[in-house]
Amino acid sequence: MALSALAASAEARGLAADRYRTALTEVPELLQLVADACQAPMAALKLVGGGSAQFTATLGIRTVVDVPQSMSLCDVVAATDDTMVVTDASQDPRLAGHPLVRGAQHVRFLGAAPLHHEGQIVGALCVFAGTPRRRNTEATIRLLSGIARRVDAETGLRHLLTSTPFPAAVDQDEVVSAISHEIRTPLASIRGNLELLTDSPGAIAPGYERRIDAITRNADRLCRTVDNLLRAVDQQAYAPVGQPHLIDVSAVVSDAVAALGDSRVHLAVPTGPVWATADPRLLEVALGQLLTNALCFGEPGTPVEVAVAPHPQPVITIRDHGPGLPQGELAVLGVPFVRGADAVRDQMPGLGLGLAISRRIVEAQGGALHLASTPGEGVTARILLT
Repeated sequence: MALSALAASAEARGLAADRYRTALTEVPELLQLVADACQAPMAALKLVGGGSAQFTATLGIRTVVDVPQSMSLCDVVAATDDTMVVTDASQDPRLAGHPLVRGAQHVRFLGAAPLHHEGQIVGALCVFAGTPRRRNTEATIRLLSGIARRVDAETGLRHLLTSTPFPAAVDQDEVVSAISHEIRTPLASIRGNLELLTDSPGAIAPGYERRIDAITRNADRLCRTVDNLLRAVDQQAYAPVGQPHLIDVSAVVSDAVAALGDSRVHLAVPTGPVWATADPRLLEVALGQLLTNALCFGEPGTPVEVAVAPHPQPVITIRDHGPGLPQGELAVLGVPFVRGADAVRDQMPGLGLGLAISRRIVEAQGGALHLASTPGEGVTARILLT
């Protein structure tokens, strides 16, 4: 390959790694997940950049030393584009001189899975141990590969949705199909196998329950993200009308608040029932999204005030005491994939779908969702029902 082509390839790889790095969120939790799953005391996420392989995040590693890309785990796994396990790195000529192996960390066992973005191998997801280990290598390869693929998929999705405007001309059928096959199907397999483990007596060794809980929690989080995305982009398939009937709004709101179990939510309801026509299950979904937003963006330690009133028509009010939003952002809030500037800057979790889903549910019930805000005084959401 010509030198110019090599340089272009390295530049493309570096740019893809930079975009991957920008889209990564919640890295500490990810490393705890992979360490628990692979039963390893150390984990790291390495990305290429500037001619070296850099530690983007580490767990259990005391001394971090970036190494030239040519001798890094990133390039070792890039050579085969496959997950590898080395039972004793001190005996492997590719790795014996690596600082983690010959240095104070004294790494012997390691596993590494390639990370991909925009058709490039941009880094590696790694686990390490200080002693040689020859047991469970196939299980380590399977788990490490699976988690790396899910990281690739979610990071690519986050980059698409948060770093660039969502293109209006995208074929929604293609988007839904890609998400369904690339994320939802493997997630179903992960959750199914987790259920088999938790339902089989003796399958989980004592002391590992917390690790299974961490895997289950993250799998559930990914499932909720995918479900929300599918609901937002598949406008025809998701019609949130449900089965409207006469309900007590106070009772539905009380159930939604109780489901959150957060003492910061202060609820005020009338002594008698407040009647309206709506599907209670869907209304509770809409309330859950609004309450989660209020808790997420309110100032720490301040309450979220929730109230139900019967006149002049049934109304639910949810108010936080956060920084609020300028009118320009408030006007577009609730448009799918649109997020506030502060949420993007602070890398808050979410895809900008919660308000869009809540608004569609409320409007499908014949109601309306209104948002109001004064900078410095929080955001108030009002659901008006009939």
